[in-house]
Amino acid sequence: MNSMFNIVRSELTKAFTLPSVWIIMVLLTAVHLLFQFQSSSINQELVANLHDDGTSYVDGVQVIADASVFTDYVAYIFNPAIFLPLLGAVIAGAEFRSGQFGMSVLAVPQRMRLFVGKIVAVALHVLILGMLWIGAAKVLLHLALHSWEAGRAWSPRFLLADARILLFMVTAALFAYAITLIARRTLVGVIVAVVLIMVTMTQMLTLISPAVDALALFSAARNLVLAGGDVAVPLTGSAVQGAAVLIGWAVLACAVAVAVVTRRDAR
Repeated sequence: MNSMFNIVRSELTKAFTLPSVWIIMVLLTAVHLLFQFQSSSINQELVANLHDDGTSYVDGVQVIADASVFTDYVAYIFNPAIFLPLLGAVIAGAEFRSGQFGMSVLAVPQRMRLFVGKIVAVALHVLILGMLWIGAAKVLLHLALHSWEAGRAWSPRFLLADARILLFMVTAALFAYAITLIARRTLVGVIVAVVLIMVTMTQMLTLISPAVDALALFSAARNLVLAGGDVAVPLTGSAVQGAAVLIGWAVLACAVAVAVVTRRDAR
């Protein structure tokens, strides 16, 4: 147990010292904050125009205040989080570019234990970043709603949404991380993630069958995270199904990666 703890700590330290990892984290966080300030502006307008019947006007359009706040809260975290797989790809690719992967194998000859430690470290890395994102979103939501319902951000409904978002962030990043380990190229992990994003955005699989679309990585994420919200695009599966599909993608990718990594020379 102590050995595994040391591996995870070492991998986290290594990831947080790689310049490329910091660059992508800063860029993604900047995008997240841009979305959050836009959401805060919308919520301030919503509160300013709030009526006793629970409705309000945003950009001249009447909305149900409660539903609008929740939907925007989830959507404005989910939208930038779609690009978090890029972080997983960069973490894996940076190890090969810097030669640190080979050094890790020399330091921990048992590759299965090493790989499990890497997976846990990446999951914790993304989890920490995700919690910081959610924390920023809650602070801005609290400030925007302080004259209406400041504690709304901590209601069970919002906390459940937070858990769903974190599950998506971690599984999607792990998927991209595993794909990059298999290919040994950051670009491959990035391309795979972008292609899967485009498949969901264009609704290509929905034209074939909603059931098929529900099995796609980012479609499953949409079904999980946006469940219960007022979304423009119809969902193709339940939140439970979405969670199962996301976990399945991450586990499958990691299983293939560990099989490949344990059978080839480290470079």
